[in-house]
Amino acid sequence: MKNSWLWILTPLILAACDGNPFDSGPNPEPEPEAGTVPAEVAGDMTAVSFVDGVLKIDMQGVSSSSEFATFVRAEALDITNVTGGPNYEAFVYQETDLTRSYLAYVATNERGNLMAVTASDGGQFNEHNAGGSYVRLTTYTAPTLGDGVEQGTFSYAGTYAGIFVPGDWADGSDPRPAELRPVEPWKVTGTIQINGSFSDNVIEGGITDRQLFDQDNQQITNLVFDDGDPATEDLTVDTTELAALALRETEIDENGEFLGNVEFYGSPGTDVGDYAGAFGGLEASDVAGVLWLNPISSASGVWEYGTFNLPRCDLAGASPLCIPR
Repeated sequence: MKNSWLWILTPLILAACDGNPFDSGPNPEPEPEAGTVPAEVAGDMTAVSFVDGVLKIDMQGVSSSSEFATFVRAEALDITNVTGGPNYEAFVYQETDLTRSYLAYVATNERGNLMAVTASDGGQFNEHNAGGSYVRLTTYTAPTLGDGVEQGTFSYAGTYAGIFVPGDWADGSDPRPAELRPVEPWKVTGTIQINGSFSDNVIEGGITDRQLFDQDNQQITNLVFDDGDPATEDLTVDTTELAALALRETEIDENGEFLGNVEFYGSPGTDVGDYAGAFGGLEASDVAGVLWLNPISSASGVWEYGTFNLPRCDLAGASPLCIPR
């Protein structure tokens, strides 16, 4: 980001064109329910286009010669959806070897009612450019409330996809000085569950089983951070399994959307990031969103941007994680 804690406060307004929820232009039928993505998670992402499987992103900062960078499909970096539905599709972009290296994930679902995207470069010159967005593709209705089990409170579960920004860390394969080279972003896989109460209009959740992989799909089990002082020992962090996260309880608004804080599981009050999203489909059949956080408590200048698109546990296509419930 332009500043580690200051987000660019430009909301991302989403519309639709030719069946593309992330492009501007005449609306198709049915009209997607496009809203304003909170600045806390939109970050540097000012506009997105996703037409016929081609991802284009307008990202503030030095990213591409044209306004929109056209990303390249990277199937090898896809993250498999545990529900058996659509995978989290990976895309990469780098205009030249001298400029920022980007990774993006597009999250869709079987019912075709929600889409989310997150993207980030790996960092260069003490900063990075990143952000996320989501949109409804079909009409949304809230669940019909009742007094029985799963007639007001529902769970959603499945796969989480993240992008890890390792900061100044580099593997040395680039011959240029470390101070000049763009850093490659990595992928994070995980398991996520969200609970929503539509009788009280609150949502909460958590992410676990988080593992880190480079773009060769090799798991990263530790990182060494140079503290800049030759007289002291560098910081070594075990990344075999990244810390579990809590998505703290927050309000579901009248439009079925939400914005809340991310914390380390077991450490209430840590407030290491934000998450936001929307319920979609009939009877809130699915939920999708994006998030950002500082993923390692002992290391500064390290970031993660993630996305999710999850089915309701009591409906067709539910995750195996929902059983038993």
